[in-house]
Amino acid sequence: MNRPITITLDGIQYMIDIDMERQSSNIVYHVKLPQHLTTDLPASFDIVQKEDGDIPCYGEQQTLAEKGKQIMDVICQHLHKLPPQFKGGKNQKIGEQS
Repeated sequence: MNRPITITLDGIQYMIDIDMERQSSNIVYHVKLPQHLTTDLPASFDIVQKEDGDIPCYGEQQTLAEKGKQIMDVICQHLHKLPPQFKGGKNQKIGEQS
């Protein structure tokens, strides 16, 4: 399921495309950034939410520059706040309306 999200960074809003995939014990968010953010992060990458994890995380975060870490933190916080149907809740399939 594809879902655009809007994040705010330094007072500027950015539209980011997220494609969600439910796996056996994880939710994988395939992120595609607008071109002007790709100087600090790859143009596309995955964020993984473990079934028992609290917040989605980017596994390669330690290799990011400070601005990239800031962008990643904002994206992860936004994904964390999504309603259950967009987080692959145990009782709902991704994309299923409640």
